[in-house]
Amino acid sequence: MSQHSHTWIDPHIHFFALNEGVYGWLKPANAPFWADKKAIAKNTTEYMLYRASLGRLCGFVHLEAGYDNDRPWREITFLERHCTLPFRAVACIDLVGNSVGSHIDKLGLYCSVRGLRHILDDDAESLLRAPKVKWALSHMASRGLSFEAQLNFANSNAVSALLNVLEQNPSLKVAINHTAIAPLEVKSYAFKAWQQNIRDLSETGQVAFKFSGLEMQNRNWQWQRASYIFETLLTTVGANQIMFASNYPLCKWRMPYAALWRGLSNMTAPLSEAQKAALLSVNAKQWYDIA
Repeated sequence: MSQHSHTWIDPHIHFFALNEGVYGWLKPANAPFWADKKAIAKNTTEYMLYRASLGRLCGFVHLEAGYDNDRPWREITFLERHCTLPFRAVACIDLVGNSVGSHIDKLGLYCSVRGLRHILDDDAESLLRAPKVKWALSHMASRGLSFEAQLNFANSNAVSALLNVLEQNPSLKVAINHTAIAPLEVKSYAFKAWQQNIRDLSETGQVAFKFSGLEMQNRNWQWQRASYIFETLLTTVGANQIMFASNYPLCKWRMPYAALWRGLSNMTAPLSEAQKAALLSVNAKQWYDIA
């Protein structure tokens, strides 16, 4: 099989049904105030994603996209009604909301839901140390749901708080989004801290890393940097804990969807067929239980 003919499962995509959902973050008057936000603030469907993949997409994981953060099951209902490819969903959860327990219970009843996400970012340390949040993550684990962690993994205090949560909840699985937000400057102290922190997390056996979202830090990222970060991640945590993902449609800021996957596939050239398959589909299929 040529390296350009691989099929893949994409474990980090977003659809936007602007006429049905709320999507406050996509409105020009609301944060984030990205100059290029209008380029992505458009209806985005499964058909568009499949067509962009040139027919090579064989499954995906939809991450909550702000459809209705107060009633996150509305997005799941929408997806289960419209999606035809094999897929799983990661729903929105407000870890500090009054209804967090009942929302976890309700979302866990949907056949497509495998995980939940609350974007931690700069509040990661304080949230992960809060008793209510720790209870919610424990409750999530008891319902067989994983958590999607989006935060700066060069922040050792935040990582320490996450490690503490994992230690207290050995059944909790955490998918780490967007290449663990690797620092832009690879020769910096922050990059060394990032590498040590991802090593510590990988040793728990409870995490997986998504290689995705480079455009979130630099819209014009280059393959040379991507390859360096990938090789660092690979040598630090191993192929069995990494999944390639796109962050579609935001990845289109940088390049067409199929070109991104071609580049990801090219980075695996020196690896074994088993490692390539792990990165492109097998790890995502197993982590999210995609039929």
